[in-house]
Amino acid sequence: MKILHIGGTGFLGSHIVKKLIERDHDLTIITRDPDREMPFDTTKVRFIKGDILQLDKLKISDRFDVMVYTAMVPFKPGRISNKKFKELEIITKQYFQNTIDLAFRLSCPLILTSGASFETKGSQVADETWPIARKGMAALGKCYDAMVSDIKNRNAIPLIEMLPAQIYGNGGMFDKMISMAKNGRIVILGRGNNCLPRIHVEDCADAYVLAIEKLPCGKKFILCDDENVSVRDFMLYLAQIFDVRKIVKIPNFILRLVTGKHVFPTLTMNTRVSNALIKKELGWKPKYPSYREGLRSLIE
Repeated sequence: MKILHIGGTGFLGSHIVKKLIERDHDLTIITRDPDREMPFDTTKVRFIKGDILQLDKLKISDRFDVMVYTAMVPFKPGRISNKKFKELEIITKQYFQNTIDLAFRLSCPLILTSGASFETKGSQVADETWPIARKGMAALGKCYDAMVSDIKNRNAIPLIEMLPAQIYGNGGMFDKMISMAKNGRIVILGRGNNCLPRIHVEDCADAYVLAIEKLPCGKKFILCDDENVSVRDFMLYLAQIFDVRKIVKIPNFILRLVTGKHVFPTLTMNTRVSNALIKKELGWKPKYPSYREGLRSLIE
């Protein structure tokens, strides 16, 4: 297949690219810096130097079987001011709108990435029929909902939605957690009794490859492992894996002061989700069915 990938040099994107290379697909990646070191064989792909935020400058004449978007709006972890949040809102909207406009221009199916942000209570488990909870940092994606609704109402382009849980593995932002664990320290944010869905980066990449090859247009998929785990249990198991003795717990009232009103709800929201649909529709099966197998793989 001829594939155009936006975000193919990122943490998740690079894992998808490696798997697509192994399966001999014809891959083109849009990137601002094609000359930097990449975690895959750069001779096996083509690069278009450019930025999706500058759509008018992207010169693309090829036809593609599918376009994949896994780009992430760049921001540093920590407190997000109202001013910064507004700036990120504008950039997020531009990312999504330009990606959709490009797919429309190229007349090809689009695999669009958002996130598995759902608010559940007690034993409730969310599936793809639930509305996305636009709280905290997930509120940046409010524009996404309106754009997707417009695409569907106008039947503008074939669309597949991917909603990954929190992705972990060797690389990306999770490297900071691993580094902290190796240095003998683990931090539990808030009470830690809320569930946040997780997925190993390899399993997440496998799900994207299936979506690319099967093109289940019109579908939306939650990507998570088989076990909903609390923040506390996830972090304590990470500590166990790396033999960490120092566990630091930050109470909610301090966490709220430190992270602010935008980040705090993201860290403390309770989310329990199901991966039943992608298993049924695409035959996907996680190599790491729970966080325990996934975290152990980090030291193997």
